[in-house]
Amino acid sequence: MAFLSGNISNLRLPSSAAAQEAADVEIGTPEGDIISTLGIAGSIFVNISILTVGVIGLVSVFQALPGLWQNALESYLVPAIFGAIFAQFGRDFPKVAAIALALAFVSNLLYEFGYFALLPGDPIYVVIIVAVFGTMFISKWMWERGMIRTTDSS
Repeated sequence: MAFLSGNISNLRLPSSAAAQEAADVEIGTPEGDIISTLGIAGSIFVNISILTVGVIGLVSVFQALPGLWQNALESYLVPAIFGAIFAQFGRDFPKVAAIALALAFVSNLLYEFGYFALLPGDPIYVVIIVAVFGTMFISKWMWERGMIRTTDSS
């Protein structure tokens, strides 16, 4: 549950520890494991509830914004988030970042020149698939050959 819901170190583990402490059970026992699981489940439920209320509330706030602000958020928010995530991981793995950037650039050029036009719908999804899975496969290949390491900073 913790891995699927994310934010393990900042949210799920403290919830697990607090639940075990509140129930006064010993860590590592079957009872402790059950209480830990319930603590994580409770944190997921609370998290989803708060997010649902927040999303519903923010939709009305978003709709009340002027058109210029709505357009700016729609056009630039997601790319800004992806850019920040790319920069964070690119700092730690610059070789992988270069591969990801090259794959995205080349597949985007192919998309722009119409090479994916035979695919159904707007084939922009091919750019994402190539960038994501191509980076995964090439990174795995580089890892297996010792070209990158977890402490790689060059």
